[in-house]
Amino acid sequence: MDFYNFWQDLFDTYQSLSDWMKTLWLIVPPAFALGVLWLGLEYLHKSRSAAPTGSGELAYTVFVDETGIWRIHTHQGAEAVAHERPEATVLPLPGAHAHTLPKPPASDV
Repeated sequence: MDFYNFWQDLFDTYQSLSDWMKTLWLIVPPAFALGVLWLGLEYLHKSRSAAPTGSGELAYTVFVDETGIWRIHTHQGAEAVAHERPEATVLPLPGAHAHTLPKPPASDV
């Protein structure tokens, strides 16, 4: 065991396989590489087509402060959005009270 060559052992193993297994050894790695390439290109294509194409302005920003209260900050132009598309105004307009989230029950674990 003084001299061990990994490649020689690998090719010797390959040579002793049946013809079906040799065929699989030759087909599976390129098929896997092509499948990964296809998935990557499909993801790239779908992520580019899913990007918003319309132009618009930021109307609201929703954030949670350190006390757990949700704050809704109205940006300039939010009133115009409310007047043009009243069905799209799911967030309260300026002057509405802040919303609070229910706190999850404490875990005893």
